[in-house]
Amino acid sequence: MIPRGFYTRRGILFVLICTDLSKHSTSYTVSDANKIHKFLFNQTDEGYNKLVLPDYPANVSAEYNLLALNSLNIKEQILETTGWFTVVWNDSRLKWTKSFYGDIDYIYVPEDTIWHPELIVQNSILELRKNLGAEQTVRIQYDGEVRWEPPAVLSTSCDMDVTYFPYDSQTCDIELASWGYPADVVNLEFFKTDINLEDFRPDEEWDLVTTSQQTSNLTEDELVFSELLFRMEFKRYYGHYLMSVIFPTILTAILTFVTFFLPLESGDKIGYILTVFLALAVLLTLFSDSMPTTSKHTSVLVVFLTVTLGMACLVIIFTIFIIRLFHQPEHDKAPKWMHSLARKFLKLKCKAGRINHLDHLNQSQITENDQPKDGRVCSENRKHFTPYTNKELAEFFDYFLFGVFTVLYILVLLCFPIVLSTST
Repeated sequence: MIPRGFYTRRGILFVLICTDLSKHSTSYTVSDANKIHKFLFNQTDEGYNKLVLPDYPANVSAEYNLLALNSLNIKEQILETTGWFTVVWNDSRLKWTKSFYGDIDYIYVPEDTIWHPELIVQNSILELRKNLGAEQTVRIQYDGEVRWEPPAVLSTSCDMDVTYFPYDSQTCDIELASWGYPADVVNLEFFKTDINLEDFRPDEEWDLVTTSQQTSNLTEDELVFSELLFRMEFKRYYGHYLMSVIFPTILTAILTFVTFFLPLESGDKIGYILTVFLALAVLLTLFSDSMPTTSKHTSVLVVFLTVTLGMACLVIIFTIFIIRLFHQPEHDKAPKWMHSLARKFLKLKCKAGRINHLDHLNQSQITENDQPKDGRVCSENRKHFTPYTNKELAEFFDYFLFGVFTVLYILVLLCFPIVLSTST
């Protein structure tokens, strides 16, 4: 049997629950919104005046929300990004009591309806447009907080360092400054501790390594203006350039000193080295065209190509000289210094060969003059020296220069990756 008064108590409880839910629910109506707008923006003397600052100084917080890196133009030194700014400040004149207006939390108005800070991107390469050229809607909260989010498709200047291309990293700033209002009137500060990357889409060529923020000031005619710096560091993905730039460059450089492998009787030595020289010149031109036209930062790769190109010029000069000497008639004697250099080098070679040969002989096979008893004596040790023929000198210098340029190219090829590795 149901106790007496059960239905009465249950009905009272149901009414209390419905009353509590209706008290905390937000029911937006056009009528309530119109009342808020009329209350805030009435045209009486006590009404809102957008020409009057909300406070003195007005503290404005800003945040940059990065969506995508459009491009990082090394040659033009331009950073192109897509995102938006979140700008927040408080205006005590734009408050209302929620309970009087259907518990409405916030309303939206055009930006030219209320006072807002005048902002520009200081390092933009495009026309400096106040408030980024935006005509956006502003959200006003019941407690007077104003939130403004102008879109920002930016092209900003960036000082880029290409010294270690393609293992380079670039650090670029977006400079947001107050326009017209000095720092003692409008003070800019950061809304959050870092750039917002929640909606950022990674780029295929550049990796966003770190972001940071820094406050700064601009001084003009003894007036100090507030400025915010949004800093981003990008590191290049070098895999593509390693296969398409670094390896072809090193291989082309190696082909230079291979010229001395070709026999002197061959008529292709000059044609071969000229072809390699032109290939190096084309590579240098291509890389130079893609680099900034500035002397502040010089790429290690461009320096390497320039050195290799200079060495290729020397190889061409020496090759022409050797071929001319090889085909020179025997009655046209070569200068004495060429004979002297060849003789000294060959004497050293004979001495080294004799020492190695003596190491394999018994003590009884060696005379007092350290000469083997079997009569094998190096011809360079004779007192009466017979001059070399022009062909012998040409062959000697071809062999000698091959050794010299091989050592030089090995040193250059070793220095190139070592210098690039210092970037990491």
